[in-house]
Amino acid sequence: MCRLRYAAVFLVFVVAVSALQGQDKETPPTNPVKTAQTRDVDPLALDVLRAVCQPLVQAQNLSFRALVSEEEVASNGQIVTFFHTVDITAQRPNKVHLVFKGRGEQVDFFDDGNGTVTMYAPGPKLYTTFSSKTTIDEMVESLNAKGEVLAIGPFLRSDIYKVATAGLITGYVIGRVKIYDQDVHQLAFSASDADFQLWVTGGEAPRFVRSEVVNKQLEGKPRTIVQFLDWNLSPMVSADEFTFNKPDDAQKIEMLSIKGGK
Repeated sequence: MCRLRYAAVFLVFVVAVSALQGQDKETPPTNPVKTAQTRDVDPLALDVLRAVCQPLVQAQNLSFRALVSEEEVASNGQIVTFFHTVDITAQRPNKVHLVFKGRGEQVDFFDDGNGTVTMYAPGPKLYTTFSSKTTIDEMVESLNAKGEVLAIGPFLRSDIYKVATAGLITGYVIGRVKIYDQDVHQLAFSASDADFQLWVTGGEAPRFVRSEVVNKQLEGKPRTIVQFLDWNLSPMVSADEFTFNKPDDAQKIEMLSIKGGK
């Protein structure tokens, strides 16, 4: 039963934040961090962000993989880092299949678009069901309202640009850089509750490559990093992709009510 408790908790409670993308410029201001009341957002940074968000918003179907590292503050004040992966397939406006792997467990999240969410841990073969929200946007927003923020949540939303730019204080285009051997554009943004950076490809098919968010509201200012792989904005998907097909030996459990984190 301990494995089951963790499987259910891990799925819905993967802590992180939002962020987005980039294009080009040369160097940021010498001292980009100003007072909370001073807004200094480069229009080019917003243009680049809008350009990379647009393909995601327009995609009816999309899939990608996210490699996520999240820092947490231990009881002794030390920052410790946890890792997980998420494989995402979504069909707007209301179907999504997420596969979480991390901390020794895999958990599948199925939202079939018909009002039911199923979470399934294939290791112990345990599953639970509960009512879903009407759309993917509402599902992500509902988790945020409960303090259960998905690291990849903002990238599933149809209003991703609005979410990314809400409350911005500063925004700059750092310039062209390399992530390993890949040429990307780097953006840096700040808001009252978080600082975040985005690395994106340019050209006719801009894509998010990496996001890094620092949560300024938590002790130690923990960091969440997402590396994006295998973007596909027109995958062929069937209804079975979002439907939980229960194995004969799978056991149903009640959804645990958990507040305040993982």
